[in-house]
Amino acid sequence: MKKTISILFVLIAAGALLPSCEDVETGFDAITKDTDPASTYYLQFINASQSKETGVTEAGTLIEVELPVGAVVMGLPQSTPIVLNLAIDPSSTMTPDMYTLSATSITIPAGKTSGSVTFKTVAANMVPGETKTLVLTMDAGEHNSPSPTGTKLTYSVKRLEFCPLTNGAADFVGAWSGTDVGYDWGAEAPTSASVTVTAELSGASLKAVGGIGQPFIEQFWGEEVIAGGNFLMTIKGDGNIDIPRQYIYTTTYGGDPYDYEIKGSGKWENCGAKPKLIIDYDIYYPGDEDGLTKSYASYFGGKTYLTATITLN
Repeated sequence: MKKTISILFVLIAAGALLPSCEDVETGFDAITKDTDPASTYYLQFINASQSKETGVTEAGTLIEVELPVGAVVMGLPQSTPIVLNLAIDPSSTMTPDMYTLSATSITIPAGKTSGSVTFKTVAANMVPGETKTLVLTMDAGEHNSPSPTGTKLTYSVKRLEFCPLTNGAADFVGAWSGTDVGYDWGAEAPTSASVTVTAELSGASLKAVGGIGQPFIEQFWGEEVIAGGNFLMTIKGDGNIDIPRQYIYTTTYGGDPYDYEIKGSGKWENCGAKPKLIIDYDIYYPGDEDGLTKSYASYFGGKTYLTATITLN
């Protein structure tokens, strides 16, 4: 019994010597909130170096890369504002017209430990497909971070290889030529077949008049095309093409006519000397869920669609 009482007395006495939770929290708050103009501190960039790519909206508007350029105090907050000057490193490959900085210096307010400015690209002045870098350094004098990586920040930005259309689908009106997929039964392998197409406007869509899919029908499927060949494409502003399912050909086999449909998607390119259409599609029996290429993919190296690539003449 005496032993138990002694242990309890020791525990109570020890507890009386410990600070309360409230005391600990108050002390911590005081440490982090106090400012000390005489204390030693260093400055460094918050952000790590990054690689980004510009984008494009469905309407064809370029999406800029926009990133914060932040600096942080390594030490106690200061009682007066800190102004940190930024400089462009000579190794940068971005020219001044390719980006903006919201300010050329970062201000860290009194009592705070960080501040930032904003970096934003001007993608219209960048070359499509090229990557450019902006290398920023800071000048904080004796307060520069001892770590070289803390005082240098690199942004690598690739300009999406995309050139907007001027007049929408109307930019693609004209005569096109290129290649489609045919078939050589002697070699039991697909071949590259020449194809010509005339593109016309049909409302907001582009109407393709010509032979897309005809080499497949006649060379692989073994039926003669006797009518059709036209289909509508939706040209989207972001570089995509949509081909809703629709009638394309009537053939004859054994003296009987057969109708076929087309469905597909693809991409348009407008950055080269001449526009290009890359059309992925399949040919369907009306009512069938799977197309003919998908059903006979083993004859086409496992591919489940055909691809036609045509260039405006």
